[in-house]
Amino acid sequence: MYRLIVGFVLFFFHMVTAVHARADSPERIVSAGGSITEIIYALDKQDLIVATDSTSIYPAPAARLPKLGYFRQLSTEGVLSFQPSHLIGTQSTGPASLAPQLTAAGVKVDILGEQRDFQGLTQLIQDVGQLLDAQHQASLLVESISQQVAELKLAQNKNPSISALFVMSDSERGLMVAGNNTVPQSLFNDAGIRNVAAKLSDYKVMDNESILAANPDLIFVASHRIQGPEALQTLCRHPALKATSAGKSCALVVMNSSEALGLSPRYPQALATVIESVKALHAL
Repeated sequence: MYRLIVGFVLFFFHMVTAVHARADSPERIVSAGGSITEIIYALDKQDLIVATDSTSIYPAPAARLPKLGYFRQLSTEGVLSFQPSHLIGTQSTGPASLAPQLTAAGVKVDILGEQRDFQGLTQLIQDVGQLLDAQHQASLLVESISQQVAELKLAQNKNPSISALFVMSDSERGLMVAGNNTVPQSLFNDAGIRNVAAKLSDYKVMDNESILAANPDLIFVASHRIQGPEALQTLCRHPALKATSAGKSCALVVMNSSEALGLSPRYPQALATVIESVKALHAL
């Protein structure tokens, strides 16, 4: 009971001080989600950010901002300690109690939907631009990114017979891979190649036997999985990969995790990596 009372008093104190501090102050934003933070930077509105979640590490200045922990498990008291006027988060921002508690404290909360494809990226940019009164900057950013993607797709040699797999992590049971409704699936679609894990939804474990049977031509790996000089060779020897076409020659492509897994304005760069990898495979 004592802890409950103390918690309530602290919450009330944060609520009162936050509302008072915001009365005549510029907007103060807490950004929850690496995609949101990167878009705010791309719209040149980064000066409004007072804190972010732990996934917000790009661009480099964003990594130096105060961190509130993982965006799915934010603390209401932690957020309020930065006296924000506005929290902008992706659809998984939580816990469930976060939004109503912040709203009760006078903080505006916007949790944005996130379709995991290029169309979803352009919509997310426009939504953030609308919230920050940066519609013109958002339109210019969408136009630039769309042009880059269109040029990449025009120059590619589509080959749906080429198959690929995106690996998040590994275990004895199999590999955590990117299935349907993921950014890697969208990149593969735009690159004109086939995802051998497309029958799975989201990020799931694919057992060793299924991966061997699928026999991908290309294997992409999230950069956070590759730690140390021997990590890539070790992964190539994984039971699920070593007998595949890609695994036999250890033809694994490491992709920046924040580029390849999130809805980022760097989507064209991620797509270029996939397309160049397909061209390199053709050249063999």
